[in-house]
Amino acid sequence: MAKFELDGKEYNTDDFDDRQKRIVALYQKSLRDENVALMELELKRAARIEVARKLIEEIAEK
Repeated sequence: MAKFELDGKEYNTDDFDDRQKRIVALYQKSLRDENVALMELELKRAARIEVARKLIEEIAEK
């Protein structure tokens, strides 16, 4: 694994035991999952805004 940063402090995982390394891996996965969720939320918001824009166009035409 090498190194990672947590709360502004850098840690060297080469010094960690297997349990600590698994916890670090879970932490890193949770960060990735959180980023994916944020990106998906932004995409869904953009889609909602676009659909609303299209709906307004449709309503305004009638």
